Amino acid sequence: MTGAVTGAHVRETNVQAVYQAIRRAHPVTRAQLARYLGMSKPTANRAIDALLGAGLVEEVPKPQNAAGYDAVYFGPCATAATVLALDLGSRFLRACVADLDGTVLARLDQPVSSNDPAHVLEVARDVRDELVAATGAAPEVATIGIGGVIDPRTGIVHDANQEALEGFAAKAELTEALELPVIAENDINLAAVGEGWRGVGLGVRNFAFLSIGSGVGAGLVLGGELHRGVNGAAGEIDHVPEGQRFRSDSPAADAFLAHVWQHSDFVTTEEVMIAARENDERALHLVAWEAARIAEHAARITAVVDVSLIVLGGGIGLNGDLLVDPVRATLNGLSAYPPAVETSRLGEAAILTGAVATGLTTVLAGLVATRVSAVS
Repeated sequence: MTGAVTGAHVRETNVQAVYQAIRRAHPVTRAQLARYLGMSKPTANRAIDALLGAGLVEEVPKPQNAAGYDAVYFGPCATAATVLALDLGSRFLRACVADLDGTVLARLDQPVSSNDPAHVLEVARDVRDELVAATGAAPEVATIGIGGVIDPRTGIVHDANQEALEGFAAKAELTEALELPVIAENDINLAAVGEGWRGVGLGVRNFAFLSIGSGVGAGLVLGGELHRGVNGAAGEIDHVPEGQRFRSDSPAADAFLAHVWQHSDFVTTEEVMIAARENDERALHLVAWEAARIAEHAARITAVVDVSLIVLGGGIGLNGDLLVDPVRATLNGLSAYPPAVETSRLGEAAILTGAVATGLTTVLAGLVATRVSAVS
């Protein structure tokens, strides 16, 4: 048996509807909101007044193309709340604070001397304090991207990219250290969310974000939603030990590529990409193999989930000028329904962007009820 619908519930529903409409359609007047929502003017007015009292909306300038009558326009107050976004890498903890529009108010890239959890917690606290001081705003929630499988039930890190983080209770320990709710998520999942929010995946309901570095990780967006899998392990498609970046299933190809690598002056993959742009034959061989490897991963993903777009990111994947065309060509030969292939529009900011988007989704879900009830 369901509970009775109370007057308070109806009012809360109306206020929430008006707030969401203002976020979607601002600048907007009281009369426009009532028409847009099919709501009576008194009901719309009460909701707007409640939102004004809670500091969630504000009067905004009249748009230039507005009719000549004298009306007051409203928009959401972007500074009503903020979120903290964190991206834990092997050498840096990248962080930012963003407002409700997703505008970054302050950013900080703090070196980490190790990924030992105690050190990570200390650096995270320092980053939070510095960003709060810079913005004058205490975040409502923090979202952190970590390389590894994040158990969706416990927030514990498994199969961590950094050995010291194996078994790290990221959600619980960071929540205690930062003194605010924390969302712990796989970093490539967050990159996919970011790309779908403000990158090349915007408006694409089914796509895969491939992060290509020492290995290949994937973030899957299916039906417009991030797909994590039962254990948070969706997208863990390749684990390649450091120093074995170029590898295939063919011993002959492995031997050839090992020979190319051994008899070159290349130390890093960045040097390979630079040399390839200068038409160095050895580097071009290595890039061609890497493109084929990426295409094979993309083809396997496409065969299972039939995405319409593959987004390339990560330290190697961002070299789109060298990789996109050969990946497309190989993928066209491997898949009956090849998806489009594009390079990430967000670059190294993809993870932080996804962390901001994830934090905002959480904050906005409860913001109206919390703030309006606080001033009622």
